[in-house]
Parts: sequence; structure tokens; C-alpha cells
Amino acid sequence: MSNIIHPFEAPAGDGMENDVIEAILTRHSVSPKRVAKPGPTRAQVKTLMATAAAAPDHGKLRPWRFIEFPESSRTALADVFETALRERLPNADSEALSRARDKASRAPLLLGLVLRLNRTADVPHVDDQLASGGAALQNVLLAAHAMGFGARALSGQAVRTQAFRNALKLDDDETFLCFIAIGTPTSAPRRNARPAPESLLSQWTG
Repeated sequence: MSNIIHPFEAPAGDGMENDVIEAILTRHSVSPKRVAKPGPTRAQVKTLMATAAAAPDHGKLRPWRFIEFPESSRTALADVFETALRERLPNADSEALSRARDKASRAPLLLGLVLRLNRTADVPHVDDQLASGGAALQNVLLAAHAMGFGARALSGQAVRTQAFRNALKLDDDETFLCFIAIGTPTSAPRRNARPAPESLLSQWTG
């Protein structure tokens, strides 16, 4: 008799434990093109940040921070995307520039995740700090999903440009990891196939 958990079926149980497992197993990315208003309320945004704060943090360094891009700043962000594209592709045509600008207006809630790796701390490897940032990201994605929103982490070449770094005033030890776009899904989810659970586990026998 198989004891494999189906990718989208939570195990038998009740209460919060089952809710957490169900949220993990059913979470999926939703494109910013497929979300709309309403986005999270201010109270829900606060909860999202509280879930990020629950991420493992070896040495209590908090090697990451979030930036919110409110609607009032989206035109300025579009300007940044356009400038970043011109930096990478000086001969970009008007259509490409328009597509770059459009990315700033998608999703009611747009967050950015910035890593701040401390290479002088007593934590032996920056890998621990990278893992903490990834855990904070996953917590926010899971919490948004549990609230009924669609969410997706997005990066791209624009965030690697000097124009983007200058606009966000990133310090030399900071890396912009990704955007997180969150909103109400406008269509049925598109779920990708996931690996069989038993394929992810091996046993060390000494």
C-alpha cells in the first residue's frame, strides 16, 4: 500500500497542522498578468512581513529586507525599468521600452526582496544567510496563497543593472533577489508537474 502523498492532497488530520500542510502542497505561482485588485490589505501586508520574520536566521543577522512599491510609485518604477533597458540595450525600440515600462504596473501589491550578506559575522558561511532569504521568500508566498491571493517571485536582467541599483539606492553589500507580485487571481491556476516525493529522498547507510 503506497504511503506517497499526492502533490495536491494534504494528509489526514485536522486543525492548523493540516492547514499548513495543505497550503504548502497546493501553493503555485500565478503570473502578474493573471492577478488583479483587490490586493492584500495593510493588515495582511503586516502579516506577510510577520511570516517573513519567522524564517530561520542563523546568528540573528536578518540578512534580507523587503521593499514595497506602492501604486503612487509605479510610474517612477516604470522609468527605472526603461532606463535599465536602455543601459542594457541602447538601441531598444519603442515597443521593447513600452513592454519594460508595463512590468511596473502589474499586480496590486509589488514587493522587492533584498539580500544583505554579512561576510564578517560569526556565521561561518553566507550560505546560511542565503537560505534565510529563501525561507523568508517562501513564507511570504505561502502566506499569500493561504490568504487566497495569487503570487509569484520574479527577477530579470533589469535588476542587475547599475541604473536599477542606483534607483533603489542599494548598498554595495546588497543584492536585489526578486520582485514578489501579489493579487487576486483572475483565472484558474496553471499548476506545473512536481517530482514524485520518493524521488527526492535517499538514505545514507554509512
